[in-house]
Amino acid sequence: MNPFLSSSVLWTRAGCAGFVSAILFPTALFPAVLLLVTVLVTGCDRFKKPAPIEFKTEASVRTNMVQSVSANGGIAPIRQVQVGSQISGTITEMKVDFNSVVKEGDVLARIDPATYERSLARVKADLANAAAGLAMAEFNSKRAKQLFTAKLISETESQQADVSLLQAQAGVKTREAAVESAQVDLDRTTIFAPISGVVVTRNVDAGQTVAASFSTPTLFLIAQDLSQMQIEAAVSEADIGNVLEQQRVEFTVDAFPNRKFEGRVRQVRFAPTTNQNVVTYTTVVAVNNKDLRLRPGMTATATLITLEKTNVVRIPASATRFSPPAGITVLPAINTVSTNDIVRSSRPSGMEGLPTPPWSAEGRRPTDDERKKYEESLTADQKVAYQAVRDRMRAMMASGGGGGGMGGGSPRPRPVDGPTLKTVYVVKPADPATPDAPPVLQAITVKVGMTDAANAEILEGLEPGQVVVTALKSSMASAAAPAGNPFGGPFGGAPRR
Repeated sequence: MNPFLSSSVLWTRAGCAGFVSAILFPTALFPAVLLLVTVLVTGCDRFKKPAPIEFKTEASVRTNMVQSVSANGGIAPIRQVQVGSQISGTITEMKVDFNSVVKEGDVLARIDPATYERSLARVKADLANAAAGLAMAEFNSKRAKQLFTAKLISETESQQADVSLLQAQAGVKTREAAVESAQVDLDRTTIFAPISGVVVTRNVDAGQTVAASFSTPTLFLIAQDLSQMQIEAAVSEADIGNVLEQQRVEFTVDAFPNRKFEGRVRQVRFAPTTNQNVVTYTTVVAVNNKDLRLRPGMTATATLITLEKTNVVRIPASATRFSPPAGITVLPAINTVSTNDIVRSSRPSGMEGLPTPPWSAEGRRPTDDERKKYEESLTADQKVAYQAVRDRMRAMMASGGGGGGMGGGSPRPRPVDGPTLKTVYVVKPADPATPDAPPVLQAITVKVGMTDAANAEILEGLEPGQVVVTALKSSMASAAAPAGNPFGGPFGGAPRR
């Protein structure tokens, strides 16, 4: 059979309309026709009308805002004392237990005093013996002086009697000190409470031997007042600059996850703590614990309120970071805000003598219209200087350097000590005559005050109820990307070689 006289049927979509038709063609040309149809269908898919771009929006509201710092720490009594023993021996009597309430001077425990009573008796006997020797030395000294006066003994013998008297007196003082020391040791067999409070820890039982040869063993831990506690919170070095004394603190503990406790910053310590190259500073938070629900050793998750404002205009922080995608018409901002207290971004080298670009203080990229209007406002000499700055920044970026102040790159986040200028966008109402036209955004310059993790305070530029753009809708992210080569690979990549 002649292959050019037979035919085959290929079912495919005709053009871009999507309906199906049958095509008759010689069998020998089937591969070439199949390739041509595939290219045409793929190209038609790529040149379809793009999906309309939609934005996520949110209205500004008037509300209260809080700026805070998070930290963790342990709960502990304000004052707690470890009670130990300075002598060794066996515990013969235990007067208190865990949670016992004690007053200063109360007996906590007793150590067997027998050994120390015998030591005291021995040194007392030594003292009596020394006292008798002193009496004899005094008599001999007095007698020697009389004999020396009568010229019956030599001066040397008289002086020897005086020296013996001095030695006897020193011996008595030594024995008296030994008696006092033995009495102190005997008194230490009774353990007293040094402060009033609650016994938090008891480390010994009756019958246990205490050894104080090398260090003082801890017998009890007494907390002075559990109704007043403190949190020793570890605040990172990045946040410590905002923490001040008397700031309000809210915290929770695992034992009461649904209850929020409050306290006040009492002390911010200067000494740093370094753990695995992480530097923190201990911040002491005073806590009222009148109901005794908090216990020593609990872990507190604290929020330190560094700044509070009421009745402010608030928008999502994402609105101040939003940048319109390519191809969207953006109308430049026409509103003005006061700039006296604005914290401005640092200007790139070479910008001295040039007007400050409006986008420089806001740390953002300029629109084409903004850059064009700025260039038109410059004198001839300023245009030369401005172009030199742009050329130098392009060279830095090409060599791996960063962009910056002129809008050549995203600014690195940094802490600020005052308001900043930002740009937000609102969607202009659609023209009824062209409902399918792409959306148009209107830029608005705003003065931003405090910010938290999710929101930003608007000092000027917006009124409550104005709807601002916060992001592209997730389904639009891929649609906003530029189309690829319609004659690329079958899956949208580069053409195969």
